[in-house]
Amino acid sequence: MYSGIRLFKTAYMNTRRQIYVSGIFLIAITCVLTVILYLAESRVDPNFSFWDAFIWPYEKYLGDPGKVVDDPLMSPIGKFIGTLVGIMGVAIFAVPAGLIGSGLTDAMDEDKREKELDEFRIRIRKSFRRLLNKKTQYRVAPRRVILTSLQAKKGMTENDIIDTVSKFDEFRLRNLADSQVASEHPQDRLVIEMLPLDKKTVDGFDIVRKNYGIMIDRQSNVTIIAPTAATENSIGHFAYYLAQFGGFNYVSREFVTDVDEPVSYFTIEGKEVDWETPLKEFVGDVKQLSKIKEHWNIVLASADNVHDTQFHFVHRANEKSGLEMTTLDETKFQEFFIDFSERMKTEYEYMSDMDEKYRPVGKKNIGIKAGGGVTNNAFILRISYSVTTWSDRPAPIIVDMAKVIKQHLEKPERSTFEDNPSWKDTGCGYGTDKNQ
Repeated sequence: MYSGIRLFKTAYMNTRRQIYVSGIFLIAITCVLTVILYLAESRVDPNFSFWDAFIWPYEKYLGDPGKVVDDPLMSPIGKFIGTLVGIMGVAIFAVPAGLIGSGLTDAMDEDKREKELDEFRIRIRKSFRRLLNKKTQYRVAPRRVILTSLQAKKGMTENDIIDTVSKFDEFRLRNLADSQVASEHPQDRLVIEMLPLDKKTVDGFDIVRKNYGIMIDRQSNVTIIAPTAATENSIGHFAYYLAQFGGFNYVSREFVTDVDEPVSYFTIEGKEVDWETPLKEFVGDVKQLSKIKEHWNIVLASADNVHDTQFHFVHRANEKSGLEMTTLDETKFQEFFIDFSERMKTEYEYMSDMDEKYRPVGKKNIGIKAGGGVTNNAFILRISYSVTTWSDRPAPIIVDMAKVIKQHLEKPERSTFEDNPSWKDTGCGYGTDKNQ
């Protein structure tokens, strides 16, 4: 019964505009007929007043239960108008009924489609089942699922997939060609990414959903910041697992308020009073997590595959920022960089550089906006797409990165990397939700 009422309500809401327009049209025609009726009847019957002409059609619409206009019309024009009023009396009820009937059919189709999309959502979500990495023995959600693979394996049409992605904000559509440069001759290849919008992480921390994306407070001395997760391939996936394996805080921009007028959360323009609400919330959360001078904000972003190095560290600030660098403990940072560079080179043949490939950051950078170089330590780490998107072994890389960061930048009592059994849990997506 409730379903029927809901469908009727939906049908009415979908057709109320047409019903309103039809009603106005019928009233306007009735007013015109009223004037013509008065002019015609008053000529053959002097006692026929405008009031009689006014109420005559409306009484006829209602069936004249009180026999108020029971006397027949006298003039030929009046009789013709009486016939039109009879036809319109039928239309007054038939037109809305027809519109609502049509709307009910549409509502039933929409309801059926909504149920189909709900089922497609579950099926797509299951495509992000966490996979066991043999080297680390941890389970990690896939970075992406290729759209054509979904079509082939699950018999879903392209429209089914795109409609599902459009409806549910836990998915987003990407083009892998965006993570390649022209010299690589990129080919368009649509993929789906899944967002970490579960309620809890596998290790038991709350995933707090925000207007900009998500925030996870693990009470760490390190915060991983992903201001470009909503716009760059794979960097959100990479950053999320870096925070998970290291036990770090996490702040990630997952939503774009207006895709036609995108706002950067990496380089922040304008005065704070003019910032969009999600941006204010984003910066505020980063500041809230990094109030002390011993804290480290690590801002991750992507880099094109055009350099001979894969990890690009930036901690120099330009003159306009009023700072020399965005770190407070330079000794600790240099020790960390040396160890990190050596680990990546030895284990994966990846090279690192510091303040070489990218120019110093300015006062608009999120690291400085959140207090880098003044109230906390901050640095930018741009990672090549060859690592985040195209590497066939991202999990070991992320784990080793987490170990080095944890060893050098985390609180002393939390600086030892410890295996967490929850990282081996089966399931779909990033967190613990089963059916969300």
